[in-house]
Amino acid sequence: MGLKMEIKKELTTVRLISLEEAYQLALKIEAQLRHSTLKHTGVIVGGFSTSQNTSSVPLSNVSTSNSPLINKFSSSKLFGGDVGYAVPCHLFKRICRTLLENPWHNSSFEGSGFIRLFLPTNLDNQDFFSCDWIKQCIDQWDLIPNCQFWDCQWAAVIARCIKNFNFIDWECFLPVLFTRYLNMFEVPVANGNGSYPFNVAVSRNTRFLFSNKVVTPAKAIAKSIVYLLKPGSSAQEYFEKLVNLLEQYYHPSNGGRWTYSLERFLRYLVITFQKRLQREQQNMDDNRQAELYLGRSERTSFVKVVLKLIDRGQYSKNESLAETVAAATAILSYVEPSLVLPFIASRFHMALETMTATHQLKTAVTSVAFAGRSLFLTSFSASSRADDLGGADVFIDLLMISLSNTLLGLDANDPPKTLATMQLIGSIFSNMATLDENEDGSSFMPAISFSEWLDEFLCRLFSLLLHLEPSSVLNEGLHSSATSGTFLVEDGPYYFCMLEILLGKLSKPLYNQALKKISKFVNSNILPGAIAEVGLLCCACVHSNPEEAAVHLIEPILMSIISSLKGTPVTGFGGRGMPDASISTKANPSLSPALETAVDYQLKILSVAISYGGPSLLCYKDQLKEVIMSAFEAPSWKVNGAGDHVLRSLLGSLVLYYPIDQYKCILRHPDAAALEEWISNKDYQNEEPSFGPKWHVPSNNEVMFANELLNLHFQSALDDLLRICQTKIHSDPGKEKEHLKVTLLRIDSSLQGVLSCLPDFCPSSDNGRIEDLGHISFLIAGASGSSVGSSELREKAAEIIHVACKYLLEERSDDSILLILIIRIMDALGNCGMGSLEYDEWSNHKQAWKLESAAIIEPPINFIVSSHSKGKRRPRWALIDKAYMHNTWRSSQSSYHLFRTSGNISPSDHVILLMDDLLNLCLHSYETVRV
Repeated sequence: MGLKMEIKKELTTVRLISLEEAYQLALKIEAQLRHSTLKHTGVIVGGFSTSQNTSSVPLSNVSTSNSPLINKFSSSKLFGGDVGYAVPCHLFKRICRTLLENPWHNSSFEGSGFIRLFLPTNLDNQDFFSCDWIKQCIDQWDLIPNCQFWDCQWAAVIARCIKNFNFIDWECFLPVLFTRYLNMFEVPVANGNGSYPFNVAVSRNTRFLFSNKVVTPAKAIAKSIVYLLKPGSSAQEYFEKLVNLLEQYYHPSNGGRWTYSLERFLRYLVITFQKRLQREQQNMDDNRQAELYLGRSERTSFVKVVLKLIDRGQYSKNESLAETVAAATAILSYVEPSLVLPFIASRFHMALETMTATHQLKTAVTSVAFAGRSLFLTSFSASSRADDLGGADVFIDLLMISLSNTLLGLDANDPPKTLATMQLIGSIFSNMATLDENEDGSSFMPAISFSEWLDEFLCRLFSLLLHLEPSSVLNEGLHSSATSGTFLVEDGPYYFCMLEILLGKLSKPLYNQALKKISKFVNSNILPGAIAEVGLLCCACVHSNPEEAAVHLIEPILMSIISSLKGTPVTGFGGRGMPDASISTKANPSLSPALETAVDYQLKILSVAISYGGPSLLCYKDQLKEVIMSAFEAPSWKVNGAGDHVLRSLLGSLVLYYPIDQYKCILRHPDAAALEEWISNKDYQNEEPSFGPKWHVPSNNEVMFANELLNLHFQSALDDLLRICQTKIHSDPGKEKEHLKVTLLRIDSSLQGVLSCLPDFCPSSDNGRIEDLGHISFLIAGASGSSVGSSELREKAAEIIHVACKYLLEERSDDSILLILIIRIMDALGNCGMGSLEYDEWSNHKQAWKLESAAIIEPPINFIVSSHSKGKRRPRWALIDKAYMHNTWRSSQSSYHLFRTSGNISPSDHVILLMDDLLNLCLHSYETVRV
């Protein structure tokens, strides 16, 4: 492994400026290869000992029979970019002659790995490659049968050659290549198990040196097949024969360990085909290559063959294969809609007829969701051939039927079907510019009354929420969360995305209609098993129209909480400093279980609902302060934790930057005014109208309110904490513990709410403390929101937390809850970058984007409207979401670049103080504290 990294480093860090340097690097690499593979046998090849120092070999002592090649390859770009790397192809001749000489020796496996790793196949090296060289490679490949490692290396090499060298006549190699490809899938025949009876083993060191999953090289096979296709070639016939033999193994009843390889094969077939078409469309002006480009007949033939695999695998019990089939169908629908869209329509109607087969309906609904964009474009495109498609109106009918009938799929007892239905609704409305029954733009679905459909949808949604059950036990106390744990939240982002898209697209009358129904539902039900789901429903309403939603949702919830907590006993720990007289007479004051559950539910709903409230919350500042203070003063740790959620959410809503109105349509599609134009960030031009997001930038009043909250629950709590630790104001240890818990919780909530908006510690330097950071240039700058508080406030907190930590370790070292709370505060105080809440939010969102639905992607190639782009097109809201997350990442990294750009800057003394305390806590006897 060290050799591999050394060679890569050699190749990627050196710029060669002369032919002699090219020779020296080539000989050095060659000697390293020899030394790695031949030192155990003591073989001396070509007159050089494996231990010889080749760097000292003069140029005159080296054979120059390949000097024209070296001159050619001295500027080859093996890894791309602008730096030239000399990797002469004569080096690979020597590798083939030495390392591959004995096919049954381990050196041959290493030789194949090095060839795959370093063989330059760019156009600068095309003179080296010929039919004879390809034949030698295939003959070498044939020498070792039944070895997956060997197959993977040579399949990758041949695939690269096929892609880059179309001047080679591949026809004579097609029979042996496709025979190889078929055998590599290892599917069972008759009673066989499909695996090689006598596998050739490869040493562990070799497999480690050349990282390789020992599976069928589906990607290389797919790449080879796609780039073998060209007008007049027989590759299409061989491809069809291969698919005819493999398609039966895509059937749900024929699944097995080979299913993964087949799924990868289908995936890479479609992806590589799309990439080839994209490259050809971008290079249409190249007359030399145009004759090799795929035409309509070649595209049609390819799609027909792939549809056989899709047809068999559509209802696979393997979730990955079913998802790949749906995504492949969506991509191909932009290539040949006359074949793919009728296929999707027929399968959807068939699934509706057999509603009891829920897995079929789920797959069919997902396929319609993924192909929603192509269905719309085909229906509206003037270039679509109505005769070929059997009438374009049939696809509008399909969309209307899917919207109406799939509402039955919202079923709490069938999570896959429910999520597929939500994905379909989100897909359809992401395409539409707006939803308004009074506009002509909505007449493309005349059979649907959106007002009636909206009522039916909300009824189904409310029924779903009423019957939800959390999939795990609800957390309480220290690690309490606003997340209830049902499949709507845990199994993907489709629920919240659907709500935001739908409510964001509604016209004002339809939005008001929906808001009234949602308000009535929220204010008349207590659903502890669906806290996050109801909260996200309210959040989507607030995000779409904060002013209206605040009146119908936030204000009633605030009034209800205040009314519920009025007259209940209080502890005096929430900031008022006036404990209830009943506390001194009643040993353990508490709330009734029913009241506790109701208040906890409403507080958590409120915390999620106000996430994007912004300036609309200023009208309710007194009520919000009252609710938060009452929650912290309630004699219930459960309610205290819910108050923690409200405080941090309120602070974030006031001071953070986040997009608003991101679901509003800015640009309509040129071919259909009822559709929204999707955007590719690679095709953006300055003369186009601005598609950028509209951001929530905190106003002065919002910043003032945030500073007021910090005074109430951060500075005040710090003073209380210092007083408890220094004066021991409580004689009862139990009361002291409760006071410490609530006080630490208030501090933690404040820090988690403002994130890095509270200025970081001022760093130190060799000359002392640095006060002015304005002169330091940042390589990456970012801010998560407006600045609140001051760095002095953060420093004061660090000093008091240091005192509290020392006190807890001395007096309450057995109380893990208090110690964990203070650790969380230390983390929030001293860690404003990697590992901070901003970084965690970005990381979690990044994982969600890895599961990005094909329903919101329009491929770069689009033969429906003959509109091709340089990159994928997405809805504007999706690009805004990515930009928002990128800004979050930048804000999490900005503090680190301060130390990177200046060598004389050191962390603040307060950070070192916190690190010392954390080190002491790492040695604690309780594992929960150490972790």
